[in-house]
Amino acid sequence: MKLKILLVEDNQSDVALIKYELGKSALEFELTVVQTQMAFEQALVNFRPDIILSDYSLPAFDGLTAFRTKKKMFPDIPFIIVSGIIGEENAVELIKIGVTDYTLKDKLFTLVPKIERGLKEANEVKSKRIAHDQLKTQNKNLTEIAFLQSHQVRAPIARILGLFNLFNFHDLADKVNVEVLCNLKTVAESFDKIIHDIVDKTNQIKTDSIETPGDHYNKSVDQLIQRRLRQLKTTER
Repeated sequence: MKLKILLVEDNQSDVALIKYELGKSALEFELTVVQTQMAFEQALVNFRPDIILSDYSLPAFDGLTAFRTKKKMFPDIPFIIVSGIIGEENAVELIKIGVTDYTLKDKLFTLVPKIERGLKEANEVKSKRIAHDQLKTQNKNLTEIAFLQSHQVRAPIARILGLFNLFNFHDLADKVNVEVLCNLKTVAESFDKIIHDIVDKTNQIKTDSIETPGDHYNKSVDQLIQRRLRQLKTTER
């Protein structure tokens, strides 16, 4: 399956250079180039890119707006700035707000490794987010089980005890006993359904069980940002 790359660039010479650099690699890719915000938004929906490369500044558009649009519509897609002189201060701010990475146009030899790394890290973050969502679902199921055990289980037990006290053990032929037994059957069926609900929710938690704690998601994102900043400083040197 070809890697879908969306490129935000208005300079055709730069487009050609980026295509050339990508072509030298082992990547099998499909490239779509856009220059305006409208075209960018349409490409996000119709082209569904795996990764986005964007110039920092264009006549009718800019990389920061492109990133914010992407973040709102498809937050999981990695986003790399490919620009000329951008400045360390701007680069640091971009990394802090979530831009995957950046590459200078006079150092395009770094582009493909950063694409590969960006895709890998995006998959890691997505996996941890999914794990975090699973953990939230587990917590919800545990809360529901606690409610079933502490509230709904008590009600049928109380009714069973009450019906037991109504049973006439001295006269087993008493018509009241028939009514008591019918009510006991109804309560027992209701109790059985509650037990099944508890078992089902417990099994669901076992099926969806994960090893990654929920706070690992935020911790992972922080680690990626710090790693990017360290790499950025090394590149600037």
